[in-house]
Amino acid sequence: MEHKVEQLIQKGLSILIGLNEPFMKEWKEVLSTLKYRKDSLVDEFNVIIQIAFQQVFNDKIPSVDSFILSLLAEWKNRFATKYDENESIFLLTTIENIFHKLLSENKSSTFLDHQGVQSFFSRILDQTLLTQDIEDRNEKWIKTIIATNVIPINWIAVVNKGQDDYQVDSVACSELNQVDTPLIEMSKGLKASQIDHLSTAIARLLGTSSDEASIVQIPCLNDTLIIGLLHKDYPLSNHEIEFIRGMYLRQLKLHHLESKMEWKDASLLFLQHLLRTRGADEAVKAITKGLVEYMPFNRCALFMYNPYEDKGIGVSGYNVSNATIQQIREELFKLPLLKKYFHKLNHSQPLYFADAAEVLPKKYVQEYNLKSLVILPIFVPTKSKLIGIALLDKGEESQFKVSIQTLATLIKFGHYAGELLFSIGDEALQQFANSNGVLTQREKEVLKLIAEGASINEAATVLHLSSYTVRDYISIIIQKLAAKNRIDAAVKAIKMNLIS
Repeated sequence: MEHKVEQLIQKGLSILIGLNEPFMKEWKEVLSTLKYRKDSLVDEFNVIIQIAFQQVFNDKIPSVDSFILSLLAEWKNRFATKYDENESIFLLTTIENIFHKLLSENKSSTFLDHQGVQSFFSRILDQTLLTQDIEDRNEKWIKTIIATNVIPINWIAVVNKGQDDYQVDSVACSELNQVDTPLIEMSKGLKASQIDHLSTAIARLLGTSSDEASIVQIPCLNDTLIIGLLHKDYPLSNHEIEFIRGMYLRQLKLHHLESKMEWKDASLLFLQHLLRTRGADEAVKAITKGLVEYMPFNRCALFMYNPYEDKGIGVSGYNVSNATIQQIREELFKLPLLKKYFHKLNHSQPLYFADAAEVLPKKYVQEYNLKSLVILPIFVPTKSKLIGIALLDKGEESQFKVSIQTLATLIKFGHYAGELLFSIGDEALQQFANSNGVLTQREKEVLKLIAEGASINEAATVLHLSSYTVRDYISIIIQKLAAKNRIDAAVKAIKMNLIS
């Protein structure tokens, strides 16, 4: 099984390489938009893309992991190791969606090709983003190192290298060094252009100085451990240094593996949950329920875009009134959410807001007692199409934060939900659209005859109605389907499976 997965990921990389020229043409257009919007990391990603294609054309197609790790090494050598993870997710999904768009334009491409591309970008998330957001765990790990008593440690700080400076990420003190919490918090906020300056500043804040005790720096991948020893003349050996480095890196690797398994398990369970559904009603209920059961949320509301009315319509709610959600009808581009963030939603990026009032109308914020909120795009990668959104929170008046792991995992949830909804989209719209838009049986009979080419008089004869009555029916049908004329109404009705 593992071999099959690796083959699929390798297939994804081969597809990316084969689409080099059309991708670079598409990327050039996207790049100008991204730069206009002043998104961060755009220039860095552009450089790495150029390096990536240069690497694969100078050599045979490499193994996926070695290829990704080589690009990460290039990033580390050229740019900051500390970066905006949300922006990274956005740019990665933007790049992935360009490849899906190119595949969808190629009639010979298959669904397996799309899966290969998805799998490749999932592996990138494995290797990069899912090792971020570990500040709390860092503190736990360095406390464990202190507790081993392998060497007499006074304090440990974890330092990250930024683009222009070094920054303290976590600090922990030994039980023998009782330091006031405000001083520890001050230490965590320190920055300096040189790591030696940080060492001196931390030592003074925590009650020691470089004259009174030895300070040791131990590089660990993207981090550096700064250790204040309890005794100035303690003879720290290379073996002890390697032991501490190894202990920290093992914890880092373990966390990475656990994070990988957690999000993959959740994605697989969600997908299996969706595959059991039959029909539109079951599908939308499965999506909202699954987003709560397999993700750290308590409430979910699902909305679809209705192109026939050019509105967003509520289709399902979980742990929130289903009836009230289904009454919601909004002209999408009048909403602050769509006005400001459509570009990111249209590239599959989940969005977190500490204050829901920033993006939703006041009436909904008050009615549902919203505080923090996550917006998940329901996106169809094989069609490069946004067809809805899901709103997620942790209950009434709940203020919360989300980890980078959660946001990364939600991308795949949004893709799986998007593929399912797209497959039953017309059925769902027919079922959940405003009741005024649902045709009666007689209206369907009239429209079916019109679609088959019958004139008003011919339809009236077949149905034993007057021509005036048939005209009235057609006027109502056009209004209900927001159509331009009776031919447009017939086309829309066929697309929505209202008539065959």
